[in-house]
Amino acid sequence: MAVGRRWLSLTAAAALVLVGGIALPAGPASAVDPDPKFTFELTGTTIPVGFTRKTLHLKVTNLTDETPSVIEYRVRPDEVAWQDRAWFLWGQGGASGECDGDSAGWYCRAGAGTSTGPELLPAPGGTVDYPISVSTGSVKEPFEGKIQIEAYMIWGEDGERVTETREFTVTLVDDAEADLSVVAPDVKQSVRVGAGGRLETTGTLNPGETGAVRYRIANHGVKAVSGVTVTLGLPEGVTFTQPPQECAVGDDGRSAVCTYDSLALVPPGENSEPDDDVHSAVELYNLVTVPADSKAPVTLAGGTVQVEGLTDGISARSAPERTVLPANAVAVPAADVDASDNQDGYAVVVAAKKDDDNGGGGGLPVTGPQAGLIAGAGLAMVAAGIVLLLARRRRSVAFVSGDDTTAS
Repeated sequence: MAVGRRWLSLTAAAALVLVGGIALPAGPASAVDPDPKFTFELTGTTIPVGFTRKTLHLKVTNLTDETPSVIEYRVRPDEVAWQDRAWFLWGQGGASGECDGDSAGWYCRAGAGTSTGPELLPAPGGTVDYPISVSTGSVKEPFEGKIQIEAYMIWGEDGERVTETREFTVTLVDDAEADLSVVAPDVKQSVRVGAGGRLETTGTLNPGETGAVRYRIANHGVKAVSGVTVTLGLPEGVTFTQPPQECAVGDDGRSAVCTYDSLALVPPGENSEPDDDVHSAVELYNLVTVPADSKAPVTLAGGTVQVEGLTDGISARSAPERTVLPANAVAVPAADVDASDNQDGYAVVVAAKKDDDNGGGGGLPVTGPQAGLIAGAGLAMVAAGIVLLLARRRRSVAFVSGDDTTAS
């Protein structure tokens, strides 16, 4: 009997079991929760009676470390509650994705299989605001009702579909005041100031480059404001490039209060003349710079924009004589019907340079099933090496059955 062969066979079998167990892990080894996750909120859900149309915003935040390939959300108003009272429809202009359905229920989709751009897919740690338009022309008294929103995301071509469903209450109130809202999209592009002070996009935002925090302020109420105060907070490491003269930057360099005391915002319908210098909505921006030592790609979260209406007790129309308040006048906060949409969060998404294979950061850390396979392959190679080493050492002594034993 060849004891040497039996020993080698058992050793090889054990090694195969070990290698097989390592190369095919029971579950994915991940540095984060392996299940893709996201969250969403609906803002602007309080509407003054008499205001015929308002835009709500579905804010979807990606909590994973990769961009989804598909997102879809479905809106289903309570048919009994809202019948002949109000209609919920997707926002116009393509910001909602590719949509279909009617007022009784509809859906919008973005990503693979659609003609939408990547800006409608939330980046890792980022948020996208999808507009939902509400028409309430037939409601004459306070009322509230429910709407259900179901959203799902898919990561990768054959990834798992993850679905979340939430119910929200939309309320109509008898409150004849202003109703400001603000929407601040994530900062993803580098910019420069072109002719006439207009911003020009120059590509993805890389470490050390300048981007723009853009925010759109709108008045959805039935009363005007004569000015606006904006409070800005930047993500950690991001700094203001060149704050406007209306802004006072805090000692930390990451916060600022901007007072536009001559920026009147009137209810929609009162700004019918394009050249009368009267506005119901306006978009502002602040230039910011990303740290040059950012380990891109990375999403710098935690940015905030908050707005507050001002009133000085005189006409809210932005006439030329109102450009500066009197020396003895102080603008005070205006009443607001729905303060829930007066603040919005945003993130600064920093991309790695295409030619930066090393020090600039490269890709995100490898996690999930791929990490398990890579680690398994490495351990398998180590195990195989140990088996070969032991086999080589055992060949120096052989045992042969029988009366005669010879060392070789």
